[in-house]
Amino acid sequence: MCKSMRIVCFLLLLSIVPCSVFAATAAPAGPCRIIDPSTCANANQLAHANGFVTALGHFAGDNKVNYFRGSRSVSDQALSALGGSSASVQLLADNRYLFTACPARECGGSAAAVIVNEYGQIEALGFSSYHCDTACDDFRHLDFYVRKDGDNQALIAALKAWGTGDPLKSTVWRPEADHGIENRMDVHTLP
Repeated sequence: MCKSMRIVCFLLLLSIVPCSVFAATAAPAGPCRIIDPSTCANANQLAHANGFVTALGHFAGDNKVNYFRGSRSVSDQALSALGGSSASVQLLADNRYLFTACPARECGGSAAAVIVNEYGQIEALGFSSYHCDTACDDFRHLDFYVRKDGDNQALIAALKAWGTGDPLKSTVWRPEADHGIENRMDVHTLP
């Protein structure tokens, strides 16, 4: 009886250990911290990290835009999407992280992206939207925000790849909304 109990315990232990090892490597350990983006599994976690809202406000300023809702600040528009459903984080070159998400109740081609460096400093922000004021446009637009004093080519290229990539395009409800999207990409430089 004692020997069979040891065998059962041993088999149970063997079945639990691989699961705990997988769980430890599958997601970042501990809470998401903006100063270490590698601790954040997705944009939703990043948007709720202590200090992110302040950092986003400093980066984007208080300009009013009409991406998802009429006349809201750039940072409010970004938060409305980044706090929604999100894919996992993507590691870019130069220790940068790309976080993307759709607004909570809809995707359909509407989404936001933020690129942060390894220290959590926001370097770029992107929007895929239908420019909604009182009504939304029939065509999807891409708007990217970068600092004027940075080397922005890699950041803009990463945001363009996200905005025109298959994962985001697959969420568009009407494929014709993307016709000519290369003519509806705007890069906004921030001080």
